Amino acid sequence: MTQLNERQLVVLAQEGLPYDTRMFQQLVTPYLPILKGYCGKLLVNQADAEDVTQETIIKALSHLKNFKWSVSFKAWLFKIAHNECINKMRDRRWDTHESDENYLENLVDEVNTQDDISTALSELMVNLSFIDRNIMLLRYRTGLDFQEIADICNLKLSAVKMRHKRVIDFLSEQINP
Repeated sequence: MTQLNERQLVVLAQEGLPYDTRMFQQLVTPYLPILKGYCGKLLVNQADAEDVTQETIIKALSHLKNFKWSVSFKAWLFKIAHNECINKMRDRRWDTHESDENYLENLVDEVNTQDDISTALSELMVNLSFIDRNIMLLRYRTGLDFQEIADICNLKLSAVKMRHKRVIDFLSEQINP
């Protein structure tokens, strides 16, 4: 989807609301698999990920009239998902150790034929803090740029870049000692 097409869809979706949601559906459909995967990796629970994905779409629909182009639609959508994931985690008050184990199990279940590097990375990702894992997922799973990640995580651009570099250094060090 090109930026121009996305802008046109946003305008058409905003004009059609609240009665006609076809343009909104066309706008969010390409992001649904990525959004669901992002939530699944952060929350470590597919049922919660589906709930949060649905809540994200509902919130995006209800707030689309207020959307401004200070960030891309994709970044705005993932900001909503990020906040919903945090809310879900607060509600569940997860035990960190248990969620880390589930996270690794979900990664292994999701891809049955992982090679050694992928398996090692998955195991190492479990040990990252929530924010570092989030930065890596937003960067590599959703393809957002550093500025969009900074906006989503409420961090400065320099902080996101530094955290990213530190995680890359950590992962490289662990894989290639």
